[in-house]
Order: sequence, then structure tokens, then C-alpha cells
Amino acid sequence: MTGLMEVAADWVTLRADTPEGNPVEVLVDRGVVQQVPYDVFTLQVAIAVPLGETRDGLPAETDVENLRTLEQGMVDMASGEGRLVARMTLEGVREWVFYARTTEWCRPFADAGLSVKWAEDPEFMGLLELAGAAG
Repeated sequence: MTGLMEVAADWVTLRADTPEGNPVEVLVDRGVVQQVPYDVFTLQVAIAVPLGETRDGLPAETDVENLRTLEQGMVDMASGEGRLVARMTLEGVREWVFYARTTEWCRPFADAGLSVKWAEDPEFMGLLELAGAAG
């Protein structure tokens, strides 16, 4: 079995609309999706931040660089303990999804006021649902 950290990244963007017609954008690592499940990294960790005022629920152009910096900070903090597998943006919220073996690395984000939630997901069903591959 290939380990989660050894899988080559293959990011794809999926787009849809909410029932109200607002855009939903999901960036998912198809490389990870195609080889689930993985041992050890069974905690699904979701870290979310509200975007502020947007006309369509997606980030304003002026926020994009700050969101990239925040995302890189998460990836750096998770190094060795978790892997970013998806990023979802809808209705004024950006959420990053990791699979991890611990949660200590994400404590600074909770302390900074971001929403941080985790749950055991040894079958990676959350990721499969995001990628449209559940079932």
C-alpha cells in the first residue's frame, strides 16, 4: 500500500452551483483520491475561514494572495503530520481539508480564531464525497 505522503499530487478543479445559483469551487487531489484508503492518516481535519464580503461567495481578488499565504502556512504546519487533499470555497467560506495522524499542528489556527474540526474517517469517505467518487 502506498503511503499518503508518497502519492504524487494531481490537483483538479471541480465546479458546481448551490441551489441558489452561487458558485462552488472544489480543488481536490485526484492522486490521493485514486488510492484511498491509507493507514495511519485517518483523521479528516477541516480548517475554515470566512471570506468577508463577496458578491458570489468566492474570494475577492484582493484576498487571493492572503489565502495562498494562509494555505501555505497550513501545509507547512502539517508537514509530516498531515496532507492537504482538498480545498473548497462556497458561500463566503474557504475550507481546507487535510488527512492527518495528529491534530496538534492545527492548534495555532484554532487559537487564531479559524474554525478547526476533525473526525476519524479511516475509509476517506469525506474526501470521496468531495471528489464525487463515493459509492
